[in-house]
Order: sequence, then structure tokens, then C-alpha cells
Amino acid sequence: MCLTRNSTAERPGSTDHVPFDSSCSLAFSTTDISVPPSRLGYESDGRSRRSDTRLAARRDRRVPGRLPSLSSRASPWASRGEATLASNGVVENAVRTTLPGPLRAAPTSAVGTTEAAAVVGRLVGARSAASDAIVELGFRFAAVRAGYWLGWASIAVVLAGLGFDGGARHRWLLVGLTLAAAAANTVAMGIPWREWLASRRGSLLLDIWCGGLIAFVALLVVDGGSNFALLLFLSVPFIAVVQNGRRRVVWLAASAGTCTVAAALVPLSAGATAMRLALVAVAVGVALVLARAIRRETSAHTRAAARAELERTLAKEGNHRIKNDLQTVADLLLLGRPEGGDGAAFDGTAARIRSIATVHRLLTEADQIEAGALLRSIAESAPVPVAVDAEPAALDAATAQKLGIVANELVTNAAQHGTPPVLVQLSTGSRTRLRVDDRGSDLDGATGFGLELVRRVVEQGLGGSFELRALPGGGTRAEVVFPAVPK
Repeated sequence: MCLTRNSTAERPGSTDHVPFDSSCSLAFSTTDISVPPSRLGYESDGRSRRSDTRLAARRDRRVPGRLPSLSSRASPWASRGEATLASNGVVENAVRTTLPGPLRAAPTSAVGTTEAAAVVGRLVGARSAASDAIVELGFRFAAVRAGYWLGWASIAVVLAGLGFDGGARHRWLLVGLTLAAAAANTVAMGIPWREWLASRRGSLLLDIWCGGLIAFVALLVVDGGSNFALLLFLSVPFIAVVQNGRRRVVWLAASAGTCTVAAALVPLSAGATAMRLALVAVAVGVALVLARAIRRETSAHTRAAARAELERTLAKEGNHRIKNDLQTVADLLLLGRPEGGDGAAFDGTAARIRSIATVHRLLTEADQIEAGALLRSIAESAPVPVAVDAEPAALDAATAQKLGIVANELVTNAAQHGTPPVLVQLSTGSRTRLRVDDRGSDLDGATGFGLELVRRVVEQGLGGSFELRALPGGGTRAEVVFPAVPK
């Protein structure tokens, strides 16, 4: 069920309507709440967490390569979500003390971490084959790019050798071969290898490239004589890297055979020919070993990056569900709100829960939270106008959660006991300072639970200090100072 901006909930047996927060977007399932929706006094619009899960599953099947969404039974306490809530005893205990008796007695549990880890493992395993293919394509594309520069370096070496060696046979034929190789290299640079490498067209073009390279080197060696015999080694590392499987074996064998024939035709002594052939064999072995080592390293980096991306996706999914669950708790709490002034404790607790939900909403948008965005979100929910002036600062999840609770308490206190306007300032430097100023209040209300919660979270959670003092000319300033956060 979704509670929209204009929706209200009517408690059974009462004519009171409790307004819900405009940012509320909730999903209920009868497997999550034992009380039927009709007993809670509101109407369902037909949407449920279970139906959302089915829609997400169908969507994931339609989109190839899309990460499957977590089911409603998967624990939201995954990765960063677990660290920010389950491990945050200071905030958890502080907020728990404000809950009414039945909710206060309910245990807070971070069960499901093993289940979430199993989900990560299954998804990583399911993607291993695709990841290997992506690694191989990326590696071959990098090898092709390296082949461009290897080709230009070889062309430059050949032209330099022809310039210094005036006695080369068929000099202009060698120049023509080199210019033809330069033209072929230029054409190769214009081929969309990134799109074609995975297709038969890309494999065919690589075969043509390898064959042309072997023929070019063999002609240079045969026509140029012993001066170009060392060029026989150019084709070996390139073929070992860009080809794979049976194609690599075939082309390396072709390269070795061509080198053998070319070396036999070059007027060299038997010892020099044997030495060059031995060097070719060594070059083949070294190239294969290096290619395998580079592939393993690239595969490890790619798998680590893929796993990190998957964990970030799961963390965002978990934060989204945590946000929805916290909104659910806040609104269920307001459903039991008593009439009159006795409901103030319920309102305060609901506001604190929503401040934590705001943090998790922002965590679904980025890995870190911008302090200004967090403070502005809190200011928008205040009952009085609040101006925010915040310097850029990136907060991790735990710091953002604690700062959100502190800022919510101070803004609420200023709205209740002070006079608008309320000004919230955040400055960074060697120490981070949060100031909340109001006009017209005094320090008589400085002993309430809200300020005690602020003091406890600041000192125990943020490792900072909290001070409340009167401003010259009237008004109150609440100042929180804690260790600097990165900008």
C-alpha cells in the first residue's frame, strides 16, 4: 500500500486524521505485518511489495545482462547498510529509548547478513562466464591498440635501417613494402575493433592482420638480407596476445615455420641461423607466458571491479528497502498516536526515524552523502522556515546518519522553543562545525531529552562536543564541533 502526499489515515473509532509525510512511499505485504491492512484503517491501492518484486523480476528478464533485484525475502542488511545501522549502537540505543513500550521491547536484529552474502556469491558466480568473455575482449582490444604502435615503431625502424644502409638489395621494393605496411596500419586504426572483436568479422580481420604481418616481415628478411633478420621476432608477441585458442596455436606455428624458411634463405652461417631459430622459439614461449600472466591479472582486476559494482548495487537496494521500512515504522507509530499533547513523544520519535530514512534515501543516489543535501532535506521537513548554508563535505553513511539525527533534533528544538528564522550553518576545516541559530528562545528548555540525545550522539558517536549558548541581542545558538570530514 502506498500513502501519498494528500492521504490521511483514520484510526478506528476516532474522527481524527493523521497526516503522513509527503515523502512517504511505502510498500506493505501481509507476510511482513501480521495485522491485515483493513484493520489499520486505510485503503490499499493494490500495490504491494510482493507485486513490486514480481514486476522487478519480469523487468530483469526483459533486459539482458541486468542485475536481478533482491526479493522481498532477501535481507536489506547488506554491505554498507549493515555497517550503518546494525553496528551503530549509539544511535540505535538513543532512538530506542524514545519508543513507546511495545516498540521499545522489540529486538533490533541484523539477521540476514549471511543470506545477503549468499545472494552476492550466487550473482557473482552466475556472471563469471560473461565476466571472462568481457575480460578477454578487453584484453584483446588493448593488445590491438598496442599493435598499432608496434607497427609504427617497426615501420620507423625499417625506414631508419634503409636510410643508413645504402647497399640493401631492391631498395625501392623495401620502401614500397614499408609504405604499404604503413597504409595497412592506418586502415587498421580506423576499424571499430571494440564492436567487431566479438564477432566473426573481427576474428577474420585479426587473421588477415596476422597473415599480413608475417608476410611483410618474411619479405623484408628475404629481400633485405641479414640486416632485417631480427624483425622475425615482431610477429611472435603480437600473435600470442591477440589470438586465442586454436587460432593462436595455428598462427604461432605459421610464424615459426615462416621464420624457419626465411632464415634458411638469408645468407647466414649455420650457427647464426640456429641461434635465430632458437631465439624465435624462446620468444614464442616467453610471449605465451606473459600473455597468460597478463590475462590472469586483468581477469582479477575485472572480477574485483565487477564484485565491487555488484556490492554497490546491493547496498543501494538495501538502503532503498531500509528507507521504506523506516518510513513504515514511522507511519505505523503515528497510527497509534494518542490524542492531545500526549502524542508529542510519538511525533518526536517519528521525526527521528524519518531523519535516518532520509540518510538511506540519499545513499541510494550516491556512495557518499553531500552534507548540504542532507541538511536541506531535514530543513524542508521542519514546521518553520529554515535557511541552510553548508560548505561542501562528503559524508560516509555512519557519519551522515549521526549528523542527520543531531541536525533534526536541533532544528526541531529551535522550531519549538525559538522564533523564526532558523539558520543552519556547516563549516569545514580542521574541525567541522554545525551551528543552528534561532531568535527569541532562551535556555530554559535546555534539559529535554532531545538535547540529551544530541549530546550523547555527538560525544559518543561523532567524537565531538556540543554547546548551547545565548546570542547577543536575543536568540540561541546550538553548536556541534567534531573531527573534520573530507570535502
